[in-house]
Amino acid sequence: MSDSPTFWPRPAAGIPVHPMLWAMLGVMVAIEALMSAADHGMAPQIFHRVWVYTMFAFFDGQFELARQGIALDPQLVWSLVTYAFLHGGWLHLVLNGAIYLALGHAISRNIGIGRTVALFAISAAAGAIVFGLLTDTQWPLVGASGAVFGFLGTVTAWRLRTLAALGMSTAPVWRLVVGLAAINALMALGFIGIGGALAWQAHLGGFIAGWLMARVWPPRPMMPR
Repeated sequence: MSDSPTFWPRPAAGIPVHPMLWAMLGVMVAIEALMSAADHGMAPQIFHRVWVYTMFAFFDGQFELARQGIALDPQLVWSLVTYAFLHGGWLHLVLNGAIYLALGHAISRNIGIGRTVALFAISAAAGAIVFGLLTDTQWPLVGASGAVFGFLGTVTAWRLRTLAALGMSTAPVWRLVVGLAAINALMALGFIGIGGALAWQAHLGGFIAGWLMARVWPPRPMMPR
């Protein structure tokens, strides 16, 4: 067998999740807890969901004004990333949080925690931008799914590269990509999601960003035994 390194993602089983990943998830949980409490009158109204969304969610209207050169709201700049820490309820957070933690753990084992956090931010921003380009809505964009799909795009691209390097069939990877595209198409048509409200555009933008960044940050090479 050749002694050349194979870009096979390092396994993460049995390795503790990096504290930074837990901290980021903790921020998401704390924000949702404060918003939920404020919604029920058990926390200061500064944490009311509407106010928090107004300050930190991503809004297509602000993006359109900036894109047309009419006005640039400073809130738009940070909302490219901060929207990913906000959610529309506990179920939304649990679903995104579980996948974020699993994929983030695997990715951080391969490219380090600094690049993993950067990948989260890049994917979230790409998801927001594509959302802004493909939508015309007054509803805010919230949720970590754009960043999560970025993680998924990176892992999928790594797997494709590995299978190709080993001379194995890449069909499973392409079936996954087609399956994800089909699911998001159903979301776009309103057959999946809460009244078709899931932001498939952010998923698309995040996935593309993650796929591209997999070329910039490949997994650490492992020598075959």
